[in-house]
Amino acid sequence: MVRPRVLLTGFGPIPGVTENPSGWLAETAASAATPDDCALYRAVFPTEWDAVANRAAYFHQAIRPRLMIHFGVQMQATEIHLECRAHNEIDHRPDACGAHPGRHDVISGCDGTLETCLPVDSLVARLQEEKIPARTSQSCGRYLCNDLYFRSLHWAEQNGSDALFVHVPQTHVLSKETLLLAAEAILHDAIHAIQLQSKFCADVNGTAPPIVESP
Repeated sequence: MVRPRVLLTGFGPIPGVTENPSGWLAETAASAATPDDCALYRAVFPTEWDAVANRAAYFHQAIRPRLMIHFGVQMQATEIHLECRAHNEIDHRPDACGAHPGRHDVISGCDGTLETCLPVDSLVARLQEEKIPARTSQSCGRYLCNDLYFRSLHWAEQNGSDALFVHVPQTHVLSKETLLLAAEAILHDAIHAIQLQSKFCADVNGTAPPIVESP
């Protein structure tokens, strides 16, 4: 069986958070957790409207991942939030460069809400068993995290894939060690979930492309 391709992403600095733990988490989890049953890729996105749109499309097509796990920071969070859905709406807040999106929806003509097919409740229960504060969330907001999540859920729906967005607190709330433990548990259980799904299909090419860094 061909190993499924898994993309882990995080974000760079955002207004109010100069050291975004989500970027570190995506890179570190991809480096530290190398299961034999998947091919791992990672990327850190600038927190910019245009960059998110362009790079999401790039990585979807360059890697064609079977699973995407996106990490983002939620400044006021006290626990890890596993997001159940994303919305085809945009909050016209400026990005890290002060730019506004210039549009009202993420993808024109698409449904208003898309949901992940992954077992979010089970993933949260696993974290709670490890004494890691976590809960499900029904809204990913309307900012850049939601923008990326909606794009990935839309691509996943069209390509037999799956996506999940994970909001994490800042590191003065939960330590880097705790966040990494959570990320590795989520990655392990999400891979197991997709391997159980009947829609898993081997890549016709038989091999995964090399590691791709952000353009």
